[in-house]
Amino acid sequence: MAPSEAPIIWIGLLFSMLCLSALAEETADTWAGEEYSPPIDMYREKIVQCLTIGQYTNQGPYVLETLFHYLTIEYSVRKDADKNTWLLLGIIVNLAMGMGYHRDSSNFPGISPFVGEMRRRIWATLLQGDILISTQMGMPRLIKEWQCDVSKPRNLNDTDFDEDTEVLPPSRPETEMTTSLHIIARREVFRAVGVAIDLTAAVVSVPYSEVMKVDRILQSAKENIPPPLRMKPLHLSVTDSPQAIMHRLFISIMFHKGTIILHRKYLNVRQAEGDGAFVYSRNACLDASLQLVDIQQIFDDETRPGGLLHSVRWRVSSFLHHEFLTATMILCRILHHGVEKLWPDHGPSIEDRIKTALRKAHNIWSRLSSSSRDARKASETLTLLFNNELGQVASLSSPQSSFLNLTGDMDLDSDNLFDVMSQFHGKSTDG
Repeated sequence: MAPSEAPIIWIGLLFSMLCLSALAEETADTWAGEEYSPPIDMYREKIVQCLTIGQYTNQGPYVLETLFHYLTIEYSVRKDADKNTWLLLGIIVNLAMGMGYHRDSSNFPGISPFVGEMRRRIWATLLQGDILISTQMGMPRLIKEWQCDVSKPRNLNDTDFDEDTEVLPPSRPETEMTTSLHIIARREVFRAVGVAIDLTAAVVSVPYSEVMKVDRILQSAKENIPPPLRMKPLHLSVTDSPQAIMHRLFISIMFHKGTIILHRKYLNVRQAEGDGAFVYSRNACLDASLQLVDIQQIFDDETRPGGLLHSVRWRVSSFLHHEFLTATMILCRILHHGVEKLWPDHGPSIEDRIKTALRKAHNIWSRLSSSSRDARKASETLTLLFNNELGQVASLSSPQSSFLNLTGDMDLDSDNLFDVMSQFHGKSTDG
């Protein structure tokens, strides 16, 4: 193809690939993670120009791939939640559905096996982006499962098929690590998380039996995680690739995310008094929050020079910080209202575990506070908490403790999933 004849959207796709490569390269020891090199900003600008000139709203070849690459770039370079990223997601979802990506390619005889399988991978990735960005912005997810019939991708390496493949080979066993196994595993976990989101976002009350039904769906998704992507201690992962370790941690984070979404409303002190019906939910929420702080510590340690994840540290995006922030505020809220009210028989030991976790989180948020608005708020909140001797809640309502009052105002009792963190970090786009 002559350069002058290349479609403008294809050129945009090329710029997006160059930009993603540049982001991955910026994991050198000299990169502090504060700013990005001029080529990245130049590539971002060129992508937008190509999409605009190519009239991306008319759909067509390469449009969806270029847009999703651009979405990935934008949430990778932003330290905090940004509503413009969510608006971009909405455009991509609508374009994808307009192009039939929400229907399995078997419904369209004219689609080749190669294109059909790649469409399944793209749709699985888009489902993930929808849940991550929508919940980060405090909004319901855009894609509804009942509108879709896309089959899960096959567990195949990229070398197993190509554009000339007439019949797709059978899926490899899920005990075998391939280039697509993480997409398959994420898809199943995200589908379970999506059920939890839909249940808790409903404007009508649901019986606790429904909550436990969804919990079983989450647990089943966890049990069915392919063996190569199940969590294991880091000292047993030293021979694994950084990408594989990152996939394991991310999938684990999403399971904990779903658990908190489903069970956090039962951290209601009034419900706890004289009522042991929700002990499971309170334990599940506490354990998920503590586990997330532990994973945050892993990322903080292993993304430093010499760490197992240093080469992929650019992938620690605002999405992950959002989950760690949620866990931090859940633990603050428990301390603020009194551990003994929720766990009268184990209050002191649980309180010690929470304090230990929050000290670890405080160190991490403090280091990140210079480059992230949300990290700065978390650090200030925890500083005030420590200044009040971690648990002397009688003084937490004083005027000078405005940041700590944020944890008391969090609406953990509401059926609406999206009220909980809005009091803490809001939906602003500054920073």
